[in-house]
Amino acid sequence: MRLLAFGDSFVLGQGDPDHLGWIGRAVRARPEVTLYNLGIRGETSVEVARRWRAEAAPRLRAGESGILFSFGANDCQLEGGAPRVPTAETLLAARQALTEARQLAPILMVGPPPMPDPGVAARLETLNEHLKTLGGRIQAPFIDVFRPLFADGLWNREAEMLDGAHPGAGGYQRMADLVAAHPAWRAFLDGG
Repeated sequence: MRLLAFGDSFVLGQGDPDHLGWIGRAVRARPEVTLYNLGIRGETSVEVARRWRAEAAPRLRAGESGILFSFGANDCQLEGGAPRVPTAETLLAARQALTEARQLAPILMVGPPPMPDPGVAARLETLNEHLKTLGGRIQAPFIDVFRPLFADGLWNREAEMLDGAHPGAGGYQRMADLVAAHPAWRAFLDGG
């Protein structure tokens, strides 16, 4: 299977000393998966929605591919006193990307992880709920990692020690374990 993973620095695995991030760890035991990690640090949902199709085209193989999206943290960062991307625009970008991608391959949306900053965390929690609701409405599988990672605390502890946003190997492993244990992940990797 070819797994195309689109998103931000959390998909990329920024801060991971092993350069695997959560996605690399989640597929480590699946040698049949070819991972195309297409995360870009600092990108918002709108930027991911704008670029994913062009980057997916040369990598997709009919019947052999899956497309994963995970974004939202950068949308919730403040810029000029307001979130970089309003929630309505994030949801529109997510709907567009998921709806279009589903026509090409099985899809999966992994929600955003938490952040130590309380204001960003509150906005992320709200956005996570909206993305989960959107997934249900358009029948796009969604994995919620925000709540368990926030409750566990390891993600935020590591992020606070590093750059205030990105965890180290432990946080990424915890997220990989959550994703890999989810039935939607197993169905996604097995072709829908």
